[in-house]
Amino acid sequence: MARGHLGTMAAAALGAIIATQAVSAQEPKYGGTLTISPYSPGISALSWDPADWNWKVSIDAGPYMEQLMVGDLSKGVRGGGKNNFFSEAWLSDDVLRGELAESWEVVDKPLSIVVNLRKNVKWQACKGIMEARDFTAKDVVFAYNRLIASPKANKVYFSFIDRAEETGPHQVTFFLKEYNSEWKYRLGYGYYAGIYPKEITEAPNGGAGNWQNACGTGPFRLTRYEAGAFGDYQANKEYWDREKIDGKPYKIPFVDKLVMRTIADSQTRLAAFRTGKIDVMTNISWDELKSLAPIRDKIKVVEHPDYAGEALAMRVDAPPFDNPKVRLALNLAVDRAAIAKQIYGGHADFPHLPLDETWEGYFTPPEKMPEEAREVLQYNPAKAKKLLAEAGLANGFEFKAQVPTYADQLKKAQIVAGYLSAIGVKMIIEPKEYGAFLSLMTSGKHGPGYWHFAGMSNPTASVEKLFRSSSVWNTARVNDPKVDAALDAIQQERDPDKVKKAVAALTNEMTARAPFLFLPRPRSFTVWWPWVKNYYGEISVSARRDAPIWARAWIDQDLKKSMGF
Repeated sequence: MARGHLGTMAAAALGAIIATQAVSAQEPKYGGTLTISPYSPGISALSWDPADWNWKVSIDAGPYMEQLMVGDLSKGVRGGGKNNFFSEAWLSDDVLRGELAESWEVVDKPLSIVVNLRKNVKWQACKGIMEARDFTAKDVVFAYNRLIASPKANKVYFSFIDRAEETGPHQVTFFLKEYNSEWKYRLGYGYYAGIYPKEITEAPNGGAGNWQNACGTGPFRLTRYEAGAFGDYQANKEYWDREKIDGKPYKIPFVDKLVMRTIADSQTRLAAFRTGKIDVMTNISWDELKSLAPIRDKIKVVEHPDYAGEALAMRVDAPPFDNPKVRLALNLAVDRAAIAKQIYGGHADFPHLPLDETWEGYFTPPEKMPEEAREVLQYNPAKAKKLLAEAGLANGFEFKAQVPTYADQLKKAQIVAGYLSAIGVKMIIEPKEYGAFLSLMTSGKHGPGYWHFAGMSNPTASVEKLFRSSSVWNTARVNDPKVDAALDAIQQERDPDKVKKAVAALTNEMTARAPFLFLPRPRSFTVWWPWVKNYYGEISVSARRDAPIWARAWIDQDLKKSMGF
């Protein structure tokens, strides 16, 4: 299938990039400005306060707000490893390191997680808010307690934790009600794991929700922000961490300033990149990459899976989609390979929901899936018609499907509707602005068809939110006590290998049940100018958080000038 071919292409491209940069290794140079077009480049900051439980805070506050854990870039491709740091919010144990934490341990009696913190870390001095001071266990306990006490909190997320206590000046102990196999993600590097000082919550004019009160331990400090335009982050000259290059430690960040641009219009964004006003663009589409053809030989390119999972959810709690034959029929009616070629030039993955092919051990390639799961992914319109007849729907039927008003999703929905019409099924597309679209899901009022479109986070979180009966993201409305029990067992299992096998087995079972009409997911591309050094195409070292990557990159001003910029 296309999946294996594209994976090989991406690996080869990345290998060439690494080889090229390794040959031209230079002494890092300090100074200059690094300008990034980040993930979701058209969306401004949605919140600066982790207690708002907003996913995007890990991106916008990430340059100054650190977490307990982070991905170790030196153990990835830049250090000769396999991990390319393409995953949205998943770090395997072999590439996980402490950021504000130094070490951690699960203790049985009493059942708890003991986290030892770094001792050489200081909070930035922030005028009118706080003087520079040591980072301590009190800060972690405060941030955690404020997070779970928030009226916006997901009450289930930390339900496995009884309490957090300061058990030493630089030690925090999380006492558990039960073990949770996802604890490193939820506590250590997830979307809501940012650690911040109490002082910013007491600051005037909005407290932690006001960007002007931003203060952290990270490599940068937020100095200017304009919604819909940019965020300026100045280097934190007192930053604690170091970057080793050829065995030599260097103080970071290398650049004086990091700029995160917010540009909603694709053509404007591409023009800024072509003219050197943007140094790195992450997560661009195949069509956007094609438009860069005139400068393709001058820039660096890496291909990777897109973060978002995509499928047409079919509500199994009501006719006709409570009938598995109907759900299988709709899947067999659609030629995924043709869609991938038509829209994405073949640069797409399928299947991908609920798992990402980069999640080794969790993901089962189609050729190794059980026959009943593999069949769901085939194109067989003749059998689709036969199944509808067996379900008493020989004359077809019609149903409504809500789709977000994004061009890519609407285009794909129209193509899917065309395939379904060939077997006598009419899909009535109801375009919805994203806010209204999301509200339909969260209220449970979405129709029999719903264009599921969301990030997949990590292996256990993905199956949990898609198939747990109580999950708001369970758009197909799966409600099976046996599935819930399987998810409970996954969460409580301590053996990582057993977790992998259980997730893979559940995924194969749910693929066979076909609560979704599975669709291709486009591959994305990250592009950058060659004057950005010590960068290898990585895009996330925790939950879409990329700031530690940019703290380690430096600008070759001489090369930039020689290229006419």
